[in-house]
Amino acid sequence: MSTDSILSVEHLTKKFTIVAGRKGLAGAIRNLFNPVKREITAVNDITFSVKEGEIVGFLGPNGAGKSTTIKMLTGILTPTSGSASVNGLIPYQQPRKNARNIGVVFGQRSRLWWNLPVQDSFEYTKALYQIPENVFRENLRYFSDDFGVDEILTKPVRTLSLGQKMRAEIAMAMLHNPRILYLDEPTIGLDVVGKNELHQLIQRINADRGVTIVLVTHDVLDIERLCRRVMIIDKGSLIWHGEIEDLKRAKGVEKHYHVLYENPCTPIELPFLKVAQADGQRHHYICTEDVPLDDILPRILEAGRVVDFTVTDPPLDQVMRRIYTE
Repeated sequence: MSTDSILSVEHLTKKFTIVAGRKGLAGAIRNLFNPVKREITAVNDITFSVKEGEIVGFLGPNGAGKSTTIKMLTGILTPTSGSASVNGLIPYQQPRKNARNIGVVFGQRSRLWWNLPVQDSFEYTKALYQIPENVFRENLRYFSDDFGVDEILTKPVRTLSLGQKMRAEIAMAMLHNPRILYLDEPTIGLDVVGKNELHQLIQRINADRGVTIVLVTHDVLDIERLCRRVMIIDKGSLIWHGEIEDLKRAKGVEKHYHVLYENPCTPIELPFLKVAQADGQRHHYICTEDVPLDDILPRILEAGRVVDFTVTDPPLDQVMRRIYTE
């Protein structure tokens, strides 16, 4: 593992023993006296590291093992085998010390007190983490000045919009100055404007405070806007760990060619090129096979005088669909 990693995981595995269900009342009674147990592997021998100050995406379908991994990193679960280190601590052996280093936000499970003003939840967090008064006031001022948290401090949580609640959740998770922030589906249910505001908030926290952020999400837009690197887990195994652009090149067969001609011209006809757009001067082709650019570029130039030409990888959501259906 890299020496500058704030988070390191080596051969981490988590297995659970469950009781297999039997049909009907008779089956339920039999399970009471003679249960049939089986072992399932939720996380299977995964290894990765995260450098301090990174924003890393953690992707995977439902049931892939994302939440189980995060629970081991937060100290809630103990792995069956392997090891994890979070800022030099073993989280499941030192859960209290680890809790002071991390902040956690769950998009679907609020930690705010529903019927009380936001301020009360903040004060509870201050007492829970024994945050000094000067640190508490400084952090409150930071989130009030730049992110409008002061506007909602006296409002009951139940009256807040979803975007306001997520801003309050992130602010509360940052009150004790954690080194690592785990965000689990932070933009779920938000509209485009709300997502954009939250993306800006996350980027500012990372830039201003150097907080390492692990972003667990199904939303590809979150990953593309916030992360350079992504980890993909499926059926408990880590199937990708690297830069997003490398992922697109490795897993996305299609290439997109955008051409602007000086004058309108006829679309190119090649068996491996699909015409996505051919509006006079603007042409957009999708190459559906692994064909070298040298075999395509001459035909593009023959069609007319080229003013602009770009090649792009497929959208990340398209790449992810391909990975999950392979």
